[in-house]
Amino acid sequence: MKKLSIATALLLFLFSCQKEQNLKNETSEKAIANSASAQSEKFNTFNGDEIAIGNGYAHTFITQSHTGVPQELGIVFTDEALSGLPTVNTPYVLDFHPKALESTLFKHLSMGWNYTGHPLPGGAFIPSHFDIRFFMMSNEDRLAIPNPAPLGFTNPPTGYMPADYVADAVVPQIGRHWAPNNFTSGQTVDHTMILGTYNGSFTFVSPIVRRTVLESGTGISLPYPQPQYFAVHGYYPTKYNIYEDNKNRHYVSLSDFVWR
Repeated sequence: MKKLSIATALLLFLFSCQKEQNLKNETSEKAIANSASAQSEKFNTFNGDEIAIGNGYAHTFITQSHTGVPQELGIVFTDEALSGLPTVNTPYVLDFHPKALESTLFKHLSMGWNYTGHPLPGGAFIPSHFDIRFFMMSNEDRLAIPNPAPLGFTNPPTGYMPADYVADAVVPQIGRHWAPNNFTSGQTVDHTMILGTYNGSFTFVSPIVRRTVLESGTGISLPYPQPQYFAVHGYYPTKYNIYEDNKNRHYVSLSDFVWR
């Protein structure tokens, strides 16, 4: 057997050490990547303050990853909140948890219990329902929208509202409503997505849903049309959801957030 020279032995030793170090580095990098991936898949839920509605209560919530990416933002009604509601149209304001203010563009939730119902474009109608408006402006700025609201008639540039949405009513302390243009005359609507603007800016996202749908426990998760352009960078939802949990609590939420 030939003996290895000292130089050859030294080269083999150095190569072996380098290979071992590379394996350690690769293992370490994989561990870091796996740890980061696992961290992003962990979620926490934070609740806003509870308010009285009907014979029960409601509060907002935000579910987000440990890295601050929003997963779901919404409102929860106790089962009792769907009974004992006023027989007049009634507004409610709910705050979001500070975590929601950090990870989304939404500043507060302004909800209307619409006892009388109202028409929709195309001659459709939605009976008694909740207008659940997620506002991207402060409550103070929203309340300052006047009656009449001339700036409510200033529409965003083309592309900043979905192409298949049409401008609808302008309301003080809310702004301009935008609704899908696929309703038909005489149609009764159970739920849909309304968007809103004021002074040419996209200001709110509003799932609207009949109380009867909430009471039924029906599970709904639907994408809704998106604008082509967004004036402000941030996470925007692309779906609205209506569902009930095993404690008979009723949820209306936004989800499937995308960075724009």
